[in-house]
Amino acid sequence: MKTLSRSTLRAVFLPFLLLSSVVPSASASATADAPCTQLKTTLNYSQSNSPRDISSVLRVVVEKVNRELEGVIDVDVEWTGSELHRKVGTYSIKSSVTRRLGDTTTKECFEVPFVIADTNECELPVGHVMAHRCHESAACVNTNGGYECQCEGEDGWGKSLIESTIKGKKSTAGSCDANDDECRSGFICPVDPCQPNGASDCDTSKGAKCVSQVFKDGTGVAYSCECPVKTLGNGHMCSANDEVPSPKVGFDGKPTEATINADYCSCTTPSVDQCAGFPACEAKNTACKTKKDGSSPSCECKPGYVSTKEHGCVDETPPALKLRCDPDSDGITKLRQGDNYEECAVDIEDDNAEDLARSLKITYSEPLPSGCLRKMGDFHVNYTVATPWTEPPFQRVTRTVKVADLDECKISAQEESHFCLEALPRCDISAGAICKNTPGSYTCECPKCTTGDGFLPISGLKLNDPSSPVNYSGGTGCQDNCKPEITLKGPNPKVFRACKCGGLLGMTKNARKLERNEGEAGNFDVDVKALIKVSAGAELCATKDNKDVVQPSNCASAVDHTPDGVVDLTSQIQVGDPVKHPTKKNSWRVPYNVVDKAGNRASTVWRDVRVDELTFDELETVMREEFEAEKKKAVNEAVAAATRKEKQECDGQKRTLRAEIESDGDNASGKRNKRGRNNSCPKCETCPPPPTCGEDDGKSTTKLSNELRNCKTDLTNAKRSGARATSANDSDSDERSNILASLEDLFPLFLLLIVGCSAVGLFVLVLQRAKSALGADGGKSANNDARAADLAKSVYYHSPRHGSQPLSPDVKNGGNDRMKTRSSQQSPLFGGVGGVGGGGRVGAQGGAQGGVQGVFSPSQSVGSPASYSLSPITPSRSARR
Repeated sequence: MKTLSRSTLRAVFLPFLLLSSVVPSASASATADAPCTQLKTTLNYSQSNSPRDISSVLRVVVEKVNRELEGVIDVDVEWTGSELHRKVGTYSIKSSVTRRLGDTTTKECFEVPFVIADTNECELPVGHVMAHRCHESAACVNTNGGYECQCEGEDGWGKSLIESTIKGKKSTAGSCDANDDECRSGFICPVDPCQPNGASDCDTSKGAKCVSQVFKDGTGVAYSCECPVKTLGNGHMCSANDEVPSPKVGFDGKPTEATINADYCSCTTPSVDQCAGFPACEAKNTACKTKKDGSSPSCECKPGYVSTKEHGCVDETPPALKLRCDPDSDGITKLRQGDNYEECAVDIEDDNAEDLARSLKITYSEPLPSGCLRKMGDFHVNYTVATPWTEPPFQRVTRTVKVADLDECKISAQEESHFCLEALPRCDISAGAICKNTPGSYTCECPKCTTGDGFLPISGLKLNDPSSPVNYSGGTGCQDNCKPEITLKGPNPKVFRACKCGGLLGMTKNARKLERNEGEAGNFDVDVKALIKVSAGAELCATKDNKDVVQPSNCASAVDHTPDGVVDLTSQIQVGDPVKHPTKKNSWRVPYNVVDKAGNRASTVWRDVRVDELTFDELETVMREEFEAEKKKAVNEAVAAATRKEKQECDGQKRTLRAEIESDGDNASGKRNKRGRNNSCPKCETCPPPPTCGEDDGKSTTKLSNELRNCKTDLTNAKRSGARATSANDSDSDERSNILASLEDLFPLFLLLIVGCSAVGLFVLVLQRAKSALGADGGKSANNDARAADLAKSVYYHSPRHGSQPLSPDVKNGGNDRMKTRSSQQSPLFGGVGGVGGGGRVGAQGGAQGGVQGVFSPSQSVGSPASYSLSPITPSRSARR
């Protein structure tokens, strides 16, 4: 007997077990020997449904105790270990219950009977937990509470095989434990294959007999199929892949060698082979052949051969030629230029092959190159096998090779290794050549401004070779052949002004004019040449509008268009010596030339140079006209700038007003829609761009004034519309806006009037100053030295500065301490008595003479008399009065 511990029951009877700790052990033991009361209900179970542990029957005990007893404080349950493991039989469970009624504690015993009935495992369906596990070769035998597996049959058939878990036994009884299903499932018995539905495949329909046996050592069974008398075969049924049985026997009745080796299936009556045992035929391609009349056989040509006098028995069917490397079986091989042709030849298929006069010949329609294929198009390969005994006496198959165009220009660097060198393009890419594909070839085109065939030299390729790329001429590459382009900047012609006078008498009124002789006039050639040399040509493009120091590069620019882009050659421009005009007086042409890196010389560009000799009156007139034009231009620019600024402010106010109206309009849109009015602000016009220098002649200023007036009118209307849209009581505000708008309209007119009056007053002031400088009588002979000094103060050079010295403040009679020099070199054309002066205004610091001679001084050149000259002048603003 086995007692369930109290600790185990506490998990189930927790309310009762909590009280057990306070029950005295002496009182509990006082009733331990009391008789047990048996429950009226007996529990019946089948073996397959019987409980496996105590928890399956505790419910009955608990139900009994809870319903019939009171004061339960402790329960003990006892059972045997073998009672609950699906064993067939009658069992009972004892339980001891301790109760407390008042001060009395009692202990009683109860028995719960239950019965487990046997289940027939051999009849349970497959998959049932208690179904038998016997091997399919063994039979299941039910026992009380279990089952056994046994072999059926006699002698060796009734013992298990050696591969079983139990070897050489009739049954598992006494060998496998009661619950050892694995032992029973491995109990294997021999099975007779010849029994009905057995495993044999003997063709019993043809009389085959199945003979089986079991090996005495228990290793297994075997069977054989025996054919009836007068039939041949292995007796096994034929499968779909078996050859149709055709056994033969010779004249001696024994199976022929072919029949023995064939191992025919089933059982078949053999036929008689008359040639069996006949002497072997010695002639080639001959064999024994029977005759229909039953006479003795003879040697004749084998099937597929025909008898000829010359060759004996030969193949009457010519060989079949099949192209290799022909996956589509169309006889076409597709290649590209640059691929290598590899000869695959043919397969010669002949079921009756023999060695009589066979030969294979391969011919090509065009000669094959030693390297890769370069020519695009088709060529043919013929394969011919000679068969002189047939008609025609040969067999032939043709392969067509199609060579497609290769786009050589698209071969990438990764693909170059897959092509031969001849297929790779040889364009002079470094010189800008472009590769272009052509049908069957390619060509190289040189970029603009270059000449040549565009190719690099191709080794081993001769000129006019048919395989040469298109337009290949030996690989001359691409050579630059474009001339540089020169663009002149600055004035053309360049005009210099020189004083025209005949000594002191030429400055008096009504004095006679002294003509310059040829020797004196020739000095301008030397002066112009020296001016170009000392300024590197920079003086040729200097103007009064130059704000910065003039450099030679400001006078001309040169560019060269190359495959690598545009190259600036301005710094390489060469300014040549002036060439005197053959017909025009005091006129020269100065050449500009440049040569690029490739030796291409630009077309010579010429700048005309002219020296205008002016009298004092002419010089003053020109200076006044230039001054007035510049003043007028300045006034127009100032008015235009002010008007443009005011218009921009007006446009800004219109945009702001539009935004305010649109914002307020969202709240009052319903009212506006009812009135059917559109109160949106008109679109502002785009401000015109400011006029460029020299273009403003007064028209653009007038146009801007009109646009400003229109803008203000639009602004006023918009304000009025916005005011009416928001409130009808804003009429006072509208009136004030109208007044302001009217004032704004009149403002440009007042501004123009003020500016005009200022200009007139300034002009009168200039005339007064000029009049005082010329003298009260207006004659040309009065105070000529003062006039010359005043003119000298208002001119300056434009040459770049290269170490020129500022004018000494000690120079007298001309206010030369204020003179500034921009001349980069000393020029004999504008120098003093000493030849080349120190720069500055006209001949300033022309030697030790000082005074007026620094402005008008005779040029001292070898072999020529003195001649008076004046620098190329542009009035400076500091000298204008």
